[in-house]
Amino acid sequence: MERIGDFMWIQISNYLFMGSLLLLIVTFIAKGASSQGFTSLTGLGGTSGSATDLTMEHNQKKHFQFQDSLVGRIVKSYLFWISITGILISIVISKL
Repeated sequence: MERIGDFMWIQISNYLFMGSLLLLIVTFIAKGASSQGFTSLTGLGGTSGSATDLTMEHNQKKHFQFQDSLVGRIVKSYLFWISITGILISIVISKL
């Protein structure tokens, strides 16, 4: 009888891990896409080629600040912490 219970906990742990990982991926995609906008993601903006390279060369500080703020938004997200908690709980359940 105990084997059936153990199998059930392993299944719950697996599903919790997969669901939490999926939620984490969706969170990264949603936060990344919403912070850049459609034209930045698709490359349909006004500048291209060497003009883009020149702009990036002159705005490195602004570019790094944007990356820092993106990471900060992801870490402050409730969905991020829910998914991390789910992953940790699934690891603890699998070790029991």
